[in-house]
Amino acid sequence: MPKDNSTESAAKSGVQVIKFGDPANEWHDYGDMPGDRTPGNPIGQHASVWKSADGRVTVGLWRRDADFGDLLGTGQCFDFVIEGDVTVTDQHGVSHVANSGDLLIYNEKDEGSWEQPGPIRKIFIHVRD
Repeated sequence: MPKDNSTESAAKSGVQVIKFGDPANEWHDYGDMPGDRTPGNPIGQHASVWKSADGRVTVGLWRRDADFGDLLGTGQCFDFVIEGDVTVTDQHGVSHVANSGDLLIYNEKDEGSWEQPGPIRKIFIHVRD
């Protein structure tokens, strides 16, 4: 069956294993984020590891030492916490705690605060409309 290039993704073909600590990962500083209240404002870093051909879906890695600020996202967000913990308090005052091994799901329309007292490493998936 011929390959349909219109649905081809930006990912390489074949099985891949992406290690979080691989020196080949291209880490980029995330820079200042709106609503950031982190003392000393340590910069977060991300490495995009896959993007859909239409640019709507991004899968990547994220790391930051600490983070206190507004809940921010782009589109529909799925954060799988590998290491660390975070408490998200939503606009209704309800606290949601995500620890290592947990999946945190939120949307860019969700309002609240992000309280992360120590280092975090996570895999993120962002789906944009």
